[in-house]
Amino acid sequence: MTDPVHQSLSEAEIERLVALLAANRNPGALSLEAVDGLFCALIASPALIMPHEYLPVILGGTLREGGLLGNLAGVQEMMALLMRYWNAIAHDFEHETFHVAYRGEPGEDGVPGRAWARGYMHGIGLAREGWSRILQDDREEWVRFIPIVAGEVDPAWPKEPLTAEQSSAMWTDMLAGAARAYRYFKQDRLAYAQAAQQHAQHSQSYERAAPKVGRNDPCPCGSGKKYKRCCGGVGSQDPVVH
Repeated sequence: MTDPVHQSLSEAEIERLVALLAANRNPGALSLEAVDGLFCALIASPALIMPHEYLPVILGGTLREGGLLGNLAGVQEMMALLMRYWNAIAHDFEHETFHVAYRGEPGEDGVPGRAWARGYMHGIGLAREGWSRILQDDREEWVRFIPIVAGEVDPAWPKEPLTAEQSSAMWTDMLAGAARAYRYFKQDRLAYAQAAQQHAQHSQSYERAAPKVGRNDPCPCGSGKKYKRCCGGVGSQDPVVH
């Protein structure tokens, strides 16, 4: 039985998510194709990128600027669908299932896959230092092909319109590159998660290390008074006087 958390969106849910994203009036907002590329990069990223960092990228600004605050139910629905969309991609990568990206209509330049590639590059940009290693690796030509499709290497690429066969091969190469990037940074993500866990445990240990002061114990402020007659009396009617 398919885990509903990782279950891909139905065609109706995909259409609904496309419509919800399109309702955003911010000029820099991402289409679902671009969101797909963004999520592929973020899920593979060597560093954890939090929602408050990438949501403004998806929205192209704020909810208020996008005119979405008047439809909070729609925003909540959009966020729930985006969460499931993310989980489905992560599930594909983790289980080495070839991810089938959402493909919208080409933009004004007519280059298929450019929105996806630009979304992917947005994701790289949120942790560019960590990505520099793979982008400079000559063995990872599939990953390095993505910025070419995004138009970052040569804005005039391709010199001629792509054939259907070339377009299909291009998508295959980009998505293979995305899967390779996920595997490439696996140890980086593991080390990042372990460091974050150790930091959290250290913080909890530090908090527990502070001894609890009894009400009849000397006040730790050094006044010489009992705790209940000094700082422990904060909140009572009598003022604390050292």
